[in-house]
Amino acid sequence: MFVTALGFWPVFRREMAMLVHRIGGLGYLFSGLLFPMIYLLAFGWGLGSAVEVTGGYIAYLAKGMLAITVMMNGFQQTAISVSAARFYFRTFSVLRMSPVSDASIVFGIALAGAVRAILAGAAVFLAAWLFFDIRLLAVPGFVGLVLTAFCFAAFGVAVGLSIRGQEQFSVIINFFITPMTFFCGSFFPIANLPEIVQRLVSLLPLAHTNALLQADGWDGGALSSFVVLALLTALAFGWGVRRMKRYQEF
Repeated sequence: MFVTALGFWPVFRREMAMLVHRIGGLGYLFSGLLFPMIYLLAFGWGLGSAVEVTGGYIAYLAKGMLAITVMMNGFQQTAISVSAARFYFRTFSVLRMSPVSDASIVFGIALAGAVRAILAGAAVFLAAWLFFDIRLLAVPGFVGLVLTAFCFAAFGVAVGLSIRGQEQFSVIINFFITPMTFFCGSFFPIANLPEIVQRLVSLLPLAHTNALLQADGWDGGALSSFVVLALLTALAFGWGVRRMKRYQEF
């Protein structure tokens, strides 16, 4: 699985060109902001006085919305892009016929998905900073967001190559992405959950994203979350490359 410096670049540029074309419509930008801002306002105003966390609930929730935004944009947009190229436009086979390694194709698509996710997260953070005076992220939080963006983008590539139809995409959303949205510490601390649920949640990447976002420095908890998230990112990328090697058009 060797990713050459020049191998992934044309794939990355292709994906970014499509992103620039989509951003040309303001609806694409505002639709990405609408979901996290609604949650931030509704939960922040409705539950802000009932949930006690260090630094205030609005600041805590803003970081959680940042994690969810990066996860959703990294995974969903990448998986939809790959699956649509397979099922509707029938253009994905062009990549397979190009003189580019499987790892480079996956890396290029995932890197573009990660950039897309980071840009969406930056828009949410800017809105939260302007309206709620949220402070800048610490280094662990920024590193966690970058890893999360690539992790879920690579996962999106793998899922986009694995599903046999768009109806299977909703299964991943309902049984994997949605539970992570609500149970991985974005809305309330994981410590509030039953112990057995905490153990299950600790296996999911978004839990470690939120741990890094809430960390002020590289303490033991932040370092362990970084290691776990890095391993999960490597696994997601490896799965994407494996699916690419076994890819069949029909």
